[in-house]
Amino acid sequence: MTVNKMLDNKRLEVNAELPYDALQAFVRENHIALKGSGTGELNGLTFAAKDVFKIRGSTFGNGHPDWLRTHEPDDFTSSTIQRLLDNGADLVGKTVCDELCFSISGENWNYGSPLNPHDPRRFTGGSSSGSGAATSGGLVDFALGSDCLGSVRVPASYTGVFGVRPTYDRVPSDGEAEYCPSMDVFGYMASDPEVFRKVSKVILGEDPEPVKLRKLIIAKDCFDAVSPQVFADLKPAIDHIGANLSSVEEREISPDGLDNWIKVFQQVQGYEVWRSYGGWVRKYRPILSRGPRERLAWASTITLQEYNAGLVKMREISRYVRDMLANGEVLVMPTAASVAPLRSAPLEEINATRLQSTYLLCVSPLSGVPQMTLPMVMADGLPLGLSLLSGFNTDLALANLSADLVKSYRASIK
Repeated sequence: MTVNKMLDNKRLEVNAELPYDALQAFVRENHIALKGSGTGELNGLTFAAKDVFKIRGSTFGNGHPDWLRTHEPDDFTSSTIQRLLDNGADLVGKTVCDELCFSISGENWNYGSPLNPHDPRRFTGGSSSGSGAATSGGLVDFALGSDCLGSVRVPASYTGVFGVRPTYDRVPSDGEAEYCPSMDVFGYMASDPEVFRKVSKVILGEDPEPVKLRKLIIAKDCFDAVSPQVFADLKPAIDHIGANLSSVEEREISPDGLDNWIKVFQQVQGYEVWRSYGGWVRKYRPILSRGPRERLAWASTITLQEYNAGLVKMREISRYVRDMLANGEVLVMPTAASVAPLRSAPLEEINATRLQSTYLLCVSPLSGVPQMTLPMVMADGLPLGLSLLSGFNTDLALANLSADLVKSYRASIK
């Protein structure tokens, strides 16, 4: 009997008590918990889902109380969440996300910002902020999110867990709040390498063709975009990855400059986000905090001509990167520009760090190739994410390689 049928028969308690939540990771107004099937590869594991997915018996809130108030209860459960339940995992709750998911810092002025388990004074990263906090803090075994410009990858980096942005359209995103359809994907996080491996197999399925990932490309322009100290902190892990592959080379990955790539990203994302949210904003006039409000106002100015030009350039970038990674290559780059910034930092400093990170975070969404953040490095006691990207639809091979690399690296530094 499926979970949805069990709901029809009212055999599941959908308003179960909230899980332990010292990190302010879970939503409260629209909480839902569902038991898994009791059998399957994920039996005994617990997970949480970012509050942007439909789960029958609740209403997703998209990080804003007015969104929750103005939308009807969910009429079905996201197929990927259903697959996890059918494979035995228990959903313990939904997690806080940034307001309308239009940030990567991890702030939410409406519901409170989840706490970073490594240092509560610092940001958790967003927009899948609660999922990062809950996974890193051990409140769940794994958690789900969505990722356009780093919404899974940044919290994974800031909180020290695996974070996955799959190949574009590899994982069904039905039941997810519409945001940026050309680049937004379903993503997930886990802290333990073997849990990560199991969850990846269930979520990703088998790769269409077997592939041997064997060549490491160090993305020179991506490392040039961060401080020398970040490169120094990441270098031992990079060397370890290179030692486990057959060859290593350094290459600039953007022939026309990452600053031009981020402009393309912004044109496409901004136009599509306003197309997704503009009607709702005009109708209900929600009270928005400064960051999302200013970004939405800018997005509303992007013309159809600019958007179409961005799509053309995006297709060129995608072909270029896919060709670069078509024969077992793995690209390594920093996930974000720094460790998690302090919440007390001046707004100008926070925005500068955010902008610096976008140069790194735009590559995967523009190209459509998978990116995985690996929890290998601690810098002054704080996580610092290192990312691997591989060819289109080589996700499971990259997930297994990532799990192996994290395990062997941790063993080597004990």
